[in-house]
Amino acid sequence: MKKAYVEQTKGDHWAIRKPLHKETVSALVNLQMKKTVNLSVALDNSKDIVNKLLRKKIEELKSEGFEKKQIQKYFKGLDNRWAGEDISKVDIYTFTNDKENTKLAASRAKLDESFNEEKIERITDTGIRKILLAHLEKYKGLLDENGKPILPETSAFSPTGIEELNKNILNLNGGKKHATIYKVRKFEKFGKKFNVGTTGNNKQKFVEAADGANLFFAVYIDEDGKRNYETIPLNEVIEHQKWRATLTRQEKDITPIIPVNREKGKFLFSLSPNDLVYIPSVEELANPGEVDFNNLDKNQVKRIYKFVSCTGNQAFFIQSHVASNIVNNFEFSALNKMEKSIEDIMIKSVCWKLETDRLGNIIKIVGEGINRMSFPDRNFLKESIAYSYSNELQAFIDQNEANEIDVEKNSKLSPKEII
Repeated sequence: MKKAYVEQTKGDHWAIRKPLHKETVSALVNLQMKKTVNLSVALDNSKDIVNKLLRKKIEELKSEGFEKKQIQKYFKGLDNRWAGEDISKVDIYTFTNDKENTKLAASRAKLDESFNEEKIERITDTGIRKILLAHLEKYKGLLDENGKPILPETSAFSPTGIEELNKNILNLNGGKKHATIYKVRKFEKFGKKFNVGTTGNNKQKFVEAADGANLFFAVYIDEDGKRNYETIPLNEVIEHQKWRATLTRQEKDITPIIPVNREKGKFLFSLSPNDLVYIPSVEELANPGEVDFNNLDKNQVKRIYKFVSCTGNQAFFIQSHVASNIVNNFEFSALNKMEKSIEDIMIKSVCWKLETDRLGNIIKIVGEGINRMSFPDRNFLKESIAYSYSNELQAFIDQNEANEIDVEKNSKLSPKEII
């Protein structure tokens, strides 16, 4: 019998392209902000103090050899007042790039009716911000024909309102000339944006992951037996897998497909959409080896859930036997998915991951003990457990040991047996 390639005629598979990031491209901006701090804090960086008279006096005292404590004592003798102002707390200038958690990204947006005061305050150009706020002020207090108040931004930044804005821009800007305004640059928190590329201008362009691009949810366990979680951004997974592709086959088998954050504890497993998990009962946690995954009863089958999606440290599931909702946005919360099981158990905190072959046979179960907070008024194991299924469950310390056993078994097989 001779083997030959035959074209598939039934059950075609189609590759679906998914966006890696949203369309909006942002740039990193370093804005000067004001921050109110105690005088003692302001003295550490006196050049950043907003009050010019106070800043000048402090610089004079420093030039005379005054130390920080001596300067504090000097102003304390004046009841913490200078030039008629209370200086126990002062304003200082800060820059958004000074700290990682204050970084901002800016992108251009078309001026429209959504620009209320809050949104205008997020415009990078202070001059434009001042003009728009002055224009918005003119439309406050207007009523419709039924006597109900009209949101000022709906009139101020309608097509007619924008035309009026540009006609009167000279007056709105205090008699100074200004270009017409149709688009503005607004800023937002940098968050988890990542650069488009590493060459040319691409390294200065930042984008945000597209909706539905969270495909990997990592589960860890710390020394106290508590689980920790994180959603791994798709771009980080891609970078990790590009590096993983350079490893040998043996190294790949023991290296997770996602980047692991050791600070969160020992890596247990990762979940992707459509992965199956099993919620063990209290008795099964005490005796995990007695669970026969070849012969589950109806109650056990109901405790198999399908992973749907994740965001941050939240993971959402649905019962594996549910094909679709009968009542939309009602049966399984408003999102049609849930964090807790039907029995009100937080699924991510107790579940075992089920790994199956292409025929649906369970070939590996990975999990560990749960903390006593998962079920009220019960006691639980905290020992780490992970299983690989053959004729009976086998216990391993964690996912890595299970992988090492698989590598050892495969090394004894011929290429044909591995296939």
